[in-house]
Amino acid sequence: MIIDLFKLKRSVSGEEQFSFDYTTETELINLPMVEIVFPIKVEGVATLTGNHSALVDFDIEFTLKGQCTRCLAETEQTYSLTVCEECDAESVYPVVNDRINLDKIVEDQILMNIPVNFLCSEDCKGICVGCGANLNAEQCKCKNG
Repeated sequence: MIIDLFKLKRSVSGEEQFSFDYTTETELINLPMVEIVFPIKVEGVATLTGNHSALVDFDIEFTLKGQCTRCLAETEQTYSLTVCEECDAESVYPVVNDRINLDKIVEDQILMNIPVNFLCSEDCKGICVGCGANLNAEQCKCKNG
């Protein structure tokens, strides 16, 4: 998604609401047995802050699906992020030719917020190393759990 500052300059409010579904061919996550469910939902507002700069304030909602790191049960978790970035010629996400590319910001935010452990629940008990019982669903059979 591209935010066009020229369009913002022409608007009365200097703001533009945006909403889009984001998909990519790029592998965004590197968790074994876990994948991102597309599309990723993005919704927010871009506000002109200078002649060649803007503040982009938006929410990202994405879902991960795969096996729990502890118990290996299939699970799906949805995550919500709020992003606020000032974009100009010198920023991490620079304005180039009066345009801001939101795709890179979305990808970076997802990468920085992927959980280290993908869990079915915060209190997942995992699997017994002795007998392999899923301790969320049954008692340990070997008394190691």
